[in-house]
Amino acid sequence: MSSKKVREEGFSKDADKLVRRLSLVALLLSRRGQPVSVAQIRGTVEGYPTMTEEAFKRRFYEDRFELAELGIRIVSEADPQAVAGETYSLPASAYYLPPVKLTPDELAALAGCLAVLEDRFAYSQPLRLALVSLTQGRPELLADADAAPLTVVPETDPGAAVLPKLQAAIAERKTVRFAYYAISRDEELERTIDPYGLQLVAGEWYLIGWCHLRLARRTFRLSRIRSRVTHATRAPHDFPAPEGFDLGAYRDRPAWQLAEARGTARIRVAPGMAWWVQAHWSHCGTIVVQDDGGIVYETPYADPRPLLSWLLGLADAAELLEPAELREQVAAQLRRLDDLLDAEPPEAPPAKPAGRDAAVDGRRRHRSAEDWRVEVDRFTRLATLTTYLLQSCGEDEALLDVAAIRAALGVSAEQLRADVRLLNLVNFGADGALLYAEYEGRTKLRVSCDLAGPAFARPARLSPLQADTLLLAVELVGGQLPTASGAALASAAAKVRGAREGTTATLGSGDLLLPAEAVLDAVNTAIVERRLLDIEYWTEGTERFSRRTVEPYLLVHSRGEWYYVCWCRTAGGRRVFRVATTKTARLLDERFEPRLDVELELYRREGIPASGSYAPRTATIWYGPAVHRWIAERQPVRPLADGSCLAEQPYVDEHWLSHHLLRFADQARPVTPPEAVADLRATVRRLLAVYR
Repeated sequence: MSSKKVREEGFSKDADKLVRRLSLVALLLSRRGQPVSVAQIRGTVEGYPTMTEEAFKRRFYEDRFELAELGIRIVSEADPQAVAGETYSLPASAYYLPPVKLTPDELAALAGCLAVLEDRFAYSQPLRLALVSLTQGRPELLADADAAPLTVVPETDPGAAVLPKLQAAIAERKTVRFAYYAISRDEELERTIDPYGLQLVAGEWYLIGWCHLRLARRTFRLSRIRSRVTHATRAPHDFPAPEGFDLGAYRDRPAWQLAEARGTARIRVAPGMAWWVQAHWSHCGTIVVQDDGGIVYETPYADPRPLLSWLLGLADAAELLEPAELREQVAAQLRRLDDLLDAEPPEAPPAKPAGRDAAVDGRRRHRSAEDWRVEVDRFTRLATLTTYLLQSCGEDEALLDVAAIRAALGVSAEQLRADVRLLNLVNFGADGALLYAEYEGRTKLRVSCDLAGPAFARPARLSPLQADTLLLAVELVGGQLPTASGAALASAAAKVRGAREGTTATLGSGDLLLPAEAVLDAVNTAIVERRLLDIEYWTEGTERFSRRTVEPYLLVHSRGEWYYVCWCRTAGGRRVFRVATTKTARLLDERFEPRLDVELELYRREGIPASGSYAPRTATIWYGPAVHRWIAERQPVRPLADGSCLAEQPYVDEHWLSHHLLRFADQARPVTPPEAVADLRATVRRLLAVYR
């Protein structure tokens, strides 16, 4: 069989490479660890016989290297039969999936992750194929997963279709180029990046890599990439695996700690808000409890701006003690804001109707939504399909349902048809083929097992992408998948890490606020056991706490935070509560019968609605030139001639609105209504009295 037969109409240009690598693996596996000479490999593996000596050496090296990148390491030894030369072998442990002995609870927990994330997760295909391998080719075990009382809405913007390209570049260690909008400088520059990893935070994807322009590691928000992502060279690989890179070091860092620390701030927090800082920010600082129940919070900072923004958002509940220069910055910002509130408000320009630009942006978003999903590498997909088909046909042949194959592996009709055609070309050295499959109509696939079949009937080891995807799924679910055993997901993740062999992670996630584990655990148990929950709940932006008795039904991870949907017995209706603003949650012994009229489907589909959908009032807010671009990035604005802008902000309570606007210091003020202006002015003057 010559390599020219491989490239058929409808095949990608890499089809011959895939057939060659599958054939090489099949030959070596068939020898059960016994060495094979270079002459045998060159003479029998699909594609090699037609190559020149130099071409063979180059392709054989590339094939071994690429397989090693997937964790399939071919062993070389000196050939005792030749004066100069080597033999090659593939130990079973280098190809087959290491024993990952998952308990039924652990497998159910991982299957539950798939049930929660699939069809809304960019990495759905690698996640499903990894789980098919972990079930030893029995995808029916995944279909049996119960619908969990949990939903995760991981992505609000897939990043304009650049995510798959960047993921492939990370796996292949390819330097990439793209135009990037630096929002702080308000400029668009061409960037050349060695991509190291991807992180999902609050629905936004970020790329972490080495920037050739800045000669340092930098983080790039995918939604600010303004062009196609292209490879910088045609070389197979452009940079070595990064030494000392730890994606976990970027997890859950506050905005003021994204670079090397330049100082430490001391902040006094009032007793009423001490619990909030202890629950969500103790991981990035130290806390000393005071006699009155308040705390002194010390935190290192690299950039003072986000630190002061966070501080001012706490309003009267926090005072910056040190350093003196930052304290003066706070006082100066408050003085400017006080003057601004007494100045004449700007005249609002007429609202601009949605025109051509908005329509173009809508079409761009619609296009990107269709191709933002990351696919597993083709070799892994073909190996998984081979195992599935061979296990299904047993020792002879079988007539399989095409729809069932597609559902089990999460592949499209076009992908399956192309993969079947390619697998029919994979030989087994001189011993025959892997299998033969042909369509009977559009709905059936007849599969015959050939001599090579048994070698591929066991699942291949997890690729780095599959292992990273499994662990990312566990991170997104957050260990909060309600199951009979709360530790099932954590122990399953530990076993997956063991099978991953310690390679550097390239995927991660993070939350805007770290949830209080005690609250999450109590909500989880209440959902699983149908027990009432007594909660102490804080209304953000106020000093008000309320005690409520609730029936929890559903956990929701949305926009980087955890929420729980309940029937509130205190209020007499359905309510949604943030885990972050739940001060305490106490399980009661009393159990409840689920109410049939508590509607949960909308929350499962779309997560938690933004406050604008239910807020009874709207304020017109002026934002200064220094923050205009950030505001315009997330909501409609009306630009003003001096570079500032106006925007509408829905709100429920004036105190909340004042706390929200204080985060922008002297770059935000309400224009209307008057009561919003009055509340912010009173808050600013109380703070000025403290800092004078």
